[in-house]
Amino acid sequence: MTVIKTLVLLLLVAVAILGACAGNSGVGDLPTPDTNLRSAQLVGYQVYGTEGKWLGEVSGVLLDPVTGKVAHLVLFFKEPRVYGRALMVMNPRRFIPIPWARFTSGPQDSSLSLDADEMVLIPAPYLDTAPAALNAAQVQTIDAYWLSEQ
Repeated sequence: MTVIKTLVLLLLVAVAILGACAGNSGVGDLPTPDTNLRSAQLVGYQVYGTEGKWLGEVSGVLLDPVTGKVAHLVLFFKEPRVYGRALMVMNPRRFIPIPWARFTSGPQDSSLSLDADEMVLIPAPYLDTAPAALNAAQVQTIDAYWLSEQ
């Protein structure tokens, strides 16, 4: 009887492991902006800039209230400030909403690429805390900024 229980347990573990492996998206498998997906799939993704430099990580996903589809990803970004020769982080909690369409699949699993660098992110509209939602004025300001950066 214990042999059967052990085999059943091993089978359940194997099925769980195979299911977890099948659920991961690989490089090039980035869903399109109109795809229905769980926000948990993108939170924690690492974001890299144009030259492969790490820019931050995805800390949230904002949905369009009308369509319910992904509208913006919130990038957690640490803004560096240079004073003389010293590099200091003055505002370590900067959350930058960026339109979902600006991202492409990244160089590694669980990563995204953004056609931007620190010089584009520093003046970008940001929030001091991770937003749960954006109002219409914020969306207009954010979208206008990112359209000007194309």
